[in-house]
Amino acid sequence: MLEVMDQKSIERIKKFMRKFYDKRAKFYDEIQFSNQPFHEELDSFKRLVKIKGDELVLDVATGTGIYLIEMAKKGAICYGLDISPNMLNKLKNKIEKLKIDNIKEVRTGEADKLPYPSGMFDWITCIGLLEYYPLSYAKNVLTEIKRVLKVDGKCFIDIPNPSLGDVYRLKHIYLHDPKKFEEICKELQFTVIEKKKAGLMIQYLLKNLILGKKF
Repeated sequence: MLEVMDQKSIERIKKFMRKFYDKRAKFYDEIQFSNQPFHEELDSFKRLVKIKGDELVLDVATGTGIYLIEMAKKGAICYGLDISPNMLNKLKNKIEKLKIDNIKEVRTGEADKLPYPSGMFDWITCIGLLEYYPLSYAKNVLTEIKRVLKVDGKCFIDIPNPSLGDVYRLKHIYLHDPKKFEEICKELQFTVIEKKKAGLMIQYLLKNLILGKKF
């Protein structure tokens, strides 16, 4: 059985994460690109996520858009959503500087309340989010991701590698049991296409088997 957290506690985490990333937005990219595990995770992402031109992509928890911009370079029609306005402001500056015209929208929002119609996207990515919340919330996020994915659409998502727990011991991180996470994926009728350990994370490439219902 999943540990269920009340909604007030979830909202407190969201508020904390919004402030946390708003404060770090200015230096976020510099910190990430100086981090070797991040490079391993990004390289693995590039190998696993094979975007075709003109596919519709949503990057949930897009932050400063590091992964979103990678997908835009492949010709995808991109949308990004994040809880932190300051992170999105930095992303908007990057889009303008790089003159990217196929990132159609970046907006504030929450992963469990996606402001998009059912069955809209070919791909959804959600990177570096689930470690901050209990597994019951991760299920809510996956349910909502499923709703806005097309049938046969794909999702790239990650959780922390629990075997590296010592790395996280001083941080507010949920080290989810991969088996329980995979049981949720199966329950929601996602199939795991690939599973890979990279950097500090376990990365999953999922395929949506049937159309999801409104969450």
